[in-house]
Order: sequence, then C-alpha cells, then structure tokens
Amino acid sequence: MFDARLTPAGLSNADLETLRQFGVKGALVFASTVERVDAVAASWDAAQTELVRLRALGFDVVTCASVPVVLGGKKGVAALVAALPKQLGERGVMALGPLMLHRGTEDEAELFLEQLTIARKLARPVIVSAPIARHDALTTKTLALLHQSKLKADRVLVDGLTVKSVRSVLARGHLAGLTLHPDRLDVDLAERLVHALGPARLVIGSGAGDGPSDLLALPRLVSRLKLAKLSGGVRNRVSGKTLRAFLGLNPP
Repeated sequence: MFDARLTPAGLSNADLETLRQFGVKGALVFASTVERVDAVAASWDAAQTELVRLRALGFDVVTCASVPVVLGGKKGVAALVAALPKQLGERGVMALGPLMLHRGTEDEAELFLEQLTIARKLARPVIVSAPIARHDALTTKTLALLHQSKLKADRVLVDGLTVKSVRSVLARGHLAGLTLHPDRLDVDLAERLVHALGPARLVIGSGAGDGPSDLLALPRLVSRLKLAKLSGGVRNRVSGKTLRAFLGLNPP
C-alpha cells in the first residue's frame, strides 16, 4: 500500500512501524500546515527531514511542496514563489502542492494560478486539497481555477473530497482523492464509494498524523475490499498503483 496522504510529523516511530507491519510500504508525505510567510521554508526543510526518517524505517516516500495559498497578498510571498522551482528540484519532491483555497479571495486565486503556471512549465503534477469549511463553494471555485489554468486535467489530484464533490472532480478528468477520517469519510463510506465509482482515477489517503485520524484506516479499507471480493487489481489501484503512476514513480 502507498498512502496518498500521510503527515508523519504527527506520528511516532512506533506508529510508523505499526503501519509498516500492516502493509503500508510507502506514502506521499505532507508537511505540517503553516500559515506564516516566515515558516514556509522551515516546513519545506521539515518535510525533507521526515523523508529521511521514514526511509530509515524502510518506507518508500516522496513529498510535495508549495507556497500556502492562504498567504496570497502578503509581504515576502514573491520571494517564496521565486524559490519554489528550486525546492521542487530537491530529492523526493515529486509534485507541487498541496494548494488549498481558504477564503477564495482574489489574492488567494492569484497565488493559486501562479503556482499552477510553475507546475505547467516544470511538467510537475499538482496536488490540490478541497477545504472542509465552505467545501462545496470553494471546491467549485477551485475547479474553475484549474480549468482557467489550462493545466491538463489528468495532471491534477484533488483530495479531501466528499460523496458529492468526488463525482464533480472525476467528471472533469482529475484524479480524485478520498482522505479517510472517522467523522467525515470512514472506511464504510469509502468502501461504498469504491464500489460505486470504480478504481479509475481514485486514490485513498489515511490522513494519519494530521489531527484526529484512524492510523490503520487504509489497511482496514483494503481488507474490506478484499472481503467484498474486489479483484487484486482494483485494490492495488486505489491503494497506491494509480497514485504512483501519477507521481511518475516506478512500480514497487
């Protein structure tokens, strides 16, 4: 299994060893969320530190990097944007992201589009997160900005989706990420969605390490899919194969 959303800063080595024992072999690593200009570079460095830690524990891990969209319009952001291409060239940084609208202001939209332009120029895939607050309205605006950017639809993964928004994202040709959460999208609901939507362009992340989460949600979901007699091909696609291909990684 290759987890589509793991925040290891919130997990101990014992937690990570438990994941490995239950079949999670790799992950797309997310840095802890920051909302200050002076904290962004440190968050990039921290993500690299976490990659080193996880590799030492036997995981196959990569990460993504971006300038938080919430910082749009703030002093010092231009320098961070200028530094982003270099950061995207660091070892293990395979995608630009996560990009997430918070309020949907013009400043946020401008910073969002500016980074999509960088991704297009550098031929990097993009990770976009749908917000929890004002989910429907901001997801709709996010999809409009993605369309405006002219970035190829299949070069964008949108995660954090709901039962409603996942269908909108798939209809536009993007990859759709389901982030498992005990209150918002549990294993039961995720299993039903896999049955209903099929495995094409669908990826699953545990969200482990970022607030309340079920550490073993991804292994439990894969086990449930097996009990439901979904093929090994379907299980492999939603639990890592599709994401690895999107990120340009070789099969494990």
